[in-house]
Amino acid sequence: MYERVGGFTVRRGLLPSGDRGTRKTLSYMRALAIAGSKEREVREAAIDALNRAGVRDHDPVAELGALFRFVRDDIRFTGDVVGVETLQGPRYTLHLMAGDCDDRAILLAALARSIGVPAELRFRVIGADPRRPARYSHVYVVAQVGGKQIPMDPTYGENRMGWQVPRPSRLGDFRL
Repeated sequence: MYERVGGFTVRRGLLPSGDRGTRKTLSYMRALAIAGSKEREVREAAIDALNRAGVRDHDPVAELGALFRFVRDDIRFTGDVVGVETLQGPRYTLHLMAGDCDDRAILLAALARSIGVPAELRFRVIGADPRRPARYSHVYVVAQVGGKQIPMDPTYGENRMGWQVPRPSRLGDFRL
């Protein structure tokens, strides 16, 4: 079911449990990132972040760094409604200036795609909750530029580009 909410389309539905639900969530995230990368507001936000950071032209790693810092520092981490998995499109995340790890990963991927960063992008899902080691519990973006993998997890202010959770209990990648 789709509905229009303040100019944004919201889709509501049920997800399968377990790994099937994770794969379905990742496919929705991929679709949101790809569609969002084509929206004017997303491209404008990306270019603004590059200009504010003073990034040189033709430097994809510096461009990714500027976009990573924008999402980490300017997009507030706000969790989903208790018991309800929510995925926001990039334009809506920019409107709210808030979202959880999946919303921020969608936004970061869309920003990079919107300016044509020559990188292969993936969503990486991990098990990071020691109380539930068999379940995926977190997601972030990994870029591959010039044969080098660059994890980009903007969840915490102290996270730096290239840092990732050491020794997660589970790990999976989903290509964009």
